[in-house]
Amino acid sequence: MAVMFAAVSVYALAQQKERAANIVSLRLNDAAPRVIDGDTLDVSGSRVRIVGIDAPDDDRLRLKQASTLTLQGLIDRDGGVECATSLFDVALQREKQCRSPATSYGRLNLSCRFKANRASLAATMVAQGYAVDYRRYSGGAYVKLMQSAARDRRGLWGQDYEGMRQLAIERASLPSGCKPGK
Repeated sequence: MAVMFAAVSVYALAQQKERAANIVSLRLNDAAPRVIDGDTLDVSGSRVRIVGIDAPDDDRLRLKQASTLTLQGLIDRDGGVECATSLFDVALQREKQCRSPATSYGRLNLSCRFKANRASLAATMVAQGYAVDYRRYSGGAYVKLMQSAARDRRGLWGQDYEGMRQLAIERASLPSGCKPGK
């Protein structure tokens, strides 16, 4: 029985490692991805969660709608997106200690850039005030952008400061052993 358990465990780990390797080499391009919400897209037939940020969800429906529409407008304006694990933002280079899993809830966790100007989708959404830094997965990469958006009441910070503040507080905690870069 122990030998069979060990064999199954080794096989499962090998499958997981192979899947992670495939995700690492994955690069998705889409001129017109479907926007699910302010941090999730359907890109070339795959559900993608943008690493390092969190946009309002169903518990803040009005804010979610505004964030979704803003992201759709940015994507339309900038000719689509390119998403991959290899597109980590410069700011996320310090994210090494706060590594995001390859997938979550059936979504690929990837960094995305706008096709036309190569700008970070995550940094843009946070800087314009439509998402917050998800510190657990960003290592604090977008904190200064978020603080600036909050201070200037940009985007959703101007519509519902307290709602965005609560979302930022919820997403500010770090798991043990995960420290933001300096």
